[in-house]
Amino acid sequence: MSLSLRLFSALLLTLFLSACAATEPPVVEAPAEPAPPAMPVSPLDAFTAVVQTEDALVVRRGPGSAESAPARGSLTFLSPSPDGSSVAAAVGGTLFLVSRADGSILKLDEGPADRIYTGSWSADEAFFHFGYYVPAANGAMGAGDIRTFDRVNQVVTRVGCSASKAVLAALPDGSLLVRNTDNIYQVEADGCGTLRTVDARKLHHVLPSPDGGYLAYILRDLVFNRDRRAYEPDSTLHIESTAGSEPVKVIGDKYSPRNLSWSLDGSELLYDVAPPADEAMRAVSIYTVSDGRSSYLIPPSSSQAMTHAHSSPSGRHVLVRVTGQDGSADWQVKLSGAPFVQALPLPDAGTASIRWVGDDHLLVQAEDGSSHVLSLASGTPERTALDRVVLWLWPSE
Repeated sequence: MSLSLRLFSALLLTLFLSACAATEPPVVEAPAEPAPPAMPVSPLDAFTAVVQTEDALVVRRGPGSAESAPARGSLTFLSPSPDGSSVAAAVGGTLFLVSRADGSILKLDEGPADRIYTGSWSADEAFFHFGYYVPAANGAMGAGDIRTFDRVNQVVTRVGCSASKAVLAALPDGSLLVRNTDNIYQVEADGCGTLRTVDARKLHHVLPSPDGGYLAYILRDLVFNRDRRAYEPDSTLHIESTAGSEPVKVIGDKYSPRNLSWSLDGSELLYDVAPPADEAMRAVSIYTVSDGRSSYLIPPSSSQAMTHAHSSPSGRHVLVRVTGQDGSADWQVKLSGAPFVQALPLPDAGTASIRWVGDDHLLVQAEDGSSHVLSLASGTPERTALDRVVLWLWPSE
């Protein structure tokens, strides 16, 4: 075969193969599986949080996990159980109990938006006793009642009180401390039988210890001044055992005791005073029940006033309100073992409320409605802005 013929045959073969290839179906690659959408990262992922929306109460337990109940209005009452397992919260006249373990929301009571709630947990935390009333003229307690929630049987029952509308404390012996406008009563938890009556008309800022063992109050009365031969008003801080002991005078009127708060275990009472050497400033004092003595949290300073002290759940840290001579004020914290207080990184919008939600965490509500959490775990306070309106939270276990 000549060379030209061989070239011609090769050309025909190439054209034929090209034509065959053009008729074969194209190879189509299978599309890649689309990646699942990533859950949005929220600072609340590290907590179990009780969140408030415009029309609901929501318990958020991590991404994609939430329980909710209809609720409208502002938070007016909040009482966490001492063991941290639950929190009772009143929103817009409705009282809820929120469980940390499963995020369940149980409605205990509901009424008008201006209903006022009080409450206390029993020593074994099996019962939550609560009172409610609608404010009446001249500071009186209007229509209301006192009831008990049984956590085991999940039922609410009436205690049976006819006059009292507010619960002050559940006492260690199982009885209750309740009150109306004028009197404080120790009553039986079943039937409201009266065990003791105290005239409360001269008692102000009455505050039971969380364990129900003690009652602190400021007694406002007239005391006879022998030098001036006249009666003068006197406001003295007292503590007495709820078992019925004689009141113990903690500090007198010349120190102007104010702003009482108890440690969670009831071993210490925090309050602020005006040191006689500089009445313009105030200092925080701590009364220890076991030895009956008071000591300053921080020595008094002429450059600032410390007030409204609140200890963390274990008592390791203390939150205080600090006001300078120029009138500027903010919240600061004294960490365990530190001889001084340090500033907190509070939101620029201003602080509407601040509360302990654990030994190393503070929940802050800013004046613009936003929520923030302050962590003290590293020793240096750190603030995280939350992406929801949060009423309460627990760090994840």
